[in-house]
Amino acid sequence: MTQRWVLDEIVDPFGAKVLVERDAAGAVSSARFDLAGLPRVDALLAGQPVTGVPNLVEKLCGICPAAHHLAGVRALEALAGSPELTPTAKAVRALLHYGSALETHAPRLISTDRETALAMRRFGKAAMAAAGSPGHFPTTAIPGGVKTAVSPESRDGLAATAAELLTQLVAVAVKQLQTPSTLPAYAGADVALVDPGASPDLLGERVRAVAASGATILSGASASAWDGLVAEQYVGAPAPRPYLVALGPDHGRYRVGPMAQLRVGDLTTPIAAGLQRDWLAQSGDAGGARAIMTVHAVEAIIALLDAPELVSGEPTVEVGPCAPESVGVGWVDGARGLLVHRYQTGADGRLTAAQILTPTAQNEPWLADLLLSAAAGSTAALDLEDAVREADPCLPCSSAPVGGMGLQVDIVSADGGY
Repeated sequence: MTQRWVLDEIVDPFGAKVLVERDAAGAVSSARFDLAGLPRVDALLAGQPVTGVPNLVEKLCGICPAAHHLAGVRALEALAGSPELTPTAKAVRALLHYGSALETHAPRLISTDRETALAMRRFGKAAMAAAGSPGHFPTTAIPGGVKTAVSPESRDGLAATAAELLTQLVAVAVKQLQTPSTLPAYAGADVALVDPGASPDLLGERVRAVAASGATILSGASASAWDGLVAEQYVGAPAPRPYLVALGPDHGRYRVGPMAQLRVGDLTTPIAAGLQRDWLAQSGDAGGARAIMTVHAVEAIIALLDAPELVSGEPTVEVGPCAPESVGVGWVDGARGLLVHRYQTGADGRLTAAQILTPTAQNEPWLADLLLSAAAGSTAALDLEDAVREADPCLPCSSAPVGGMGLQVDIVSADGGY
């Protein structure tokens, strides 16, 4: 039987609205980014065959399709018992993911360094194609591994341009570090995926959380523990206000993304690690963090290109069927931060519930803090742009040049009027 879906809402991908509230005295009392135009797709997934969900999700959300692709496949693997992947599968997935991160970050450089931005985008696309995903929507990963290893020709093509791109990106990062942030420090926690040594790992199997003071909140929990780690204050809402369960809804707000990735632990690639130390010493902003993470991505890819398992070895291991009446959680740490897919199956192998927690939803409270600080000085759209760029919501406006974001600012008075 053919299933027919009716999509009765068109969301303007360039639309962006900020809601500012003033108290009775006329002072700004709150400000927030309106996520109502970004409806969650979780409810659409209920009743779907579980094996088809990752492919469906990555096409419903085309801004970060590779991240959704990998998180969804990892959730399926969790439902099938979390098999140990082969070195080849891990290497190819990493190449896809790091390439996707570079492609995602590239537009943010267009207005300041067009040549480097275009080089980064070309390299990112080439890395994804080498990993088996030449189109916009990835096809690399399958439950238990990847479809195939990377060809030696594709590997050599990437190797021929990697060093030059790395030099360009280091220069961008150094320049970015010379521009101090004018935005307020964040009082909440930072959350990112890590490797067994507690270093940031965009495909890590454990999650780490640190407080603004640097104190450890979560030292490294597995995806299977997710339900006890993070909860949504407003379950299923476009702005769910997630929080760390250990700290509760009043004190457990957190952020994800490049700034969090740099604050949870030391990077493992040497050049990026040196830049990270400089960034931490001067309390750098999100622009600097993004630049450093692009350096890290290219360094990681260069290391992968030297690994023999990238081009030879078994691409998959056998996995069993997804277990009925169980929960599987898959995650990745992408260009914008932690993305989580949580699937719950029924007795018939279909989803009974799904939760997809995006970086934008997790960073919405942080963005509200940034907007409140900025709006206290001015509610002009141009003066609020830096706050939006800092938190980097999943909308094209985030990478618009200065003055081109097109923010709509709605100001509401204490009595509810405009």
